[in-house]
Amino acid sequence: METPLNGEGLLSRLDPRIKIVLFLVLAWTVALAGNLLQVFAFLPLALLFYGTAYRKTATILKLLLFADFFLLFVVLTQLFLGSPYEGVLIFFKSTVIVLFSLLLLTTSSVFDLLHALHHLKVPNKLLQITFFFYRYLFTVKEQLQLAEKSAKSRGFVPKTSIQTYRTYAYFMGNLLLKSYFKSENVYKALISRGFKGYFPVFRHFNLRRFDILFALFTIIYWGVAVWKFYL
Repeated sequence: METPLNGEGLLSRLDPRIKIVLFLVLAWTVALAGNLLQVFAFLPLALLFYGTAYRKTATILKLLLFADFFLLFVVLTQLFLGSPYEGVLIFFKSTVIVLFSLLLLTTSSVFDLLHALHHLKVPNKLLQITFFFYRYLFTVKEQLQLAEKSAKSRGFVPKTSIQTYRTYAYFMGNLLLKSYFKSENVYKALISRGFKGYFPVFRHFNLRRFDILFALFTIIYWGVAVWKFYL
C-alpha cells in the first residue's frame, strides 16, 4: 500500500498520468510475450528506468525478492506438470512487470496516482472507495494491534486451541463493529462539511517538455521492440 520510491530520482518528477499509461502499455506487452526473447527485449528499458533510482537499490531488490519468492512456487508447479519452460517464462514476465510497476508507479504518492486516474476518466465511485480504503486501512490496523496488546497484557498466549480461536473471533467481531461505527462518524463528518461525492482538487497536473520527451522515448523503444521481436 505504500510507495517506497516516492520522490526518488527523475521518474518521481514525471506526470503520474504519463507513468500510468506507459506502465499499462509496457505491462500488457510483456504479459503477451510468447518467449523469453520478447520478455528480455524490455529488460534494458527497465534497467534504464532503474538507473534513475539506483540509490534505492536495497529497497527495489527487497521488493523484487519478495515477489519472486511466490513466483518460485509457480515455476515448481510447472516443473511438476512437465512444462518447465512455461514456468520460467511466467517467472521472468512477472519479474519485469513488477520492476516496471516499482519504477513507474511507486515513484508517485498514492494520492497523486488516484488523482491521475481521475484525469484518466476512471469512475469516480471506484476512486472514492480506493481512497477511503487506503486512508483508513492503517486505522483498522492500529485498532487490531491495540486489541492484541490488550489481550497479551491479560496473559493471552496464542495456541492451537478453541480458546485461541474464540479470542481471535472476538478480535474480528470487535474490529468489524468499530469499523462500522468509524465509517458512520466519517460519513457524518463529510456530510457536515458539504461532501457531495468528490473531493475538490486545487493542484492539477501540467504536461511539461520532460514528460513529453520521456513518453516519446518510451513509446519509440516500445515500437521498435514490438516490431523487431513480436511481429
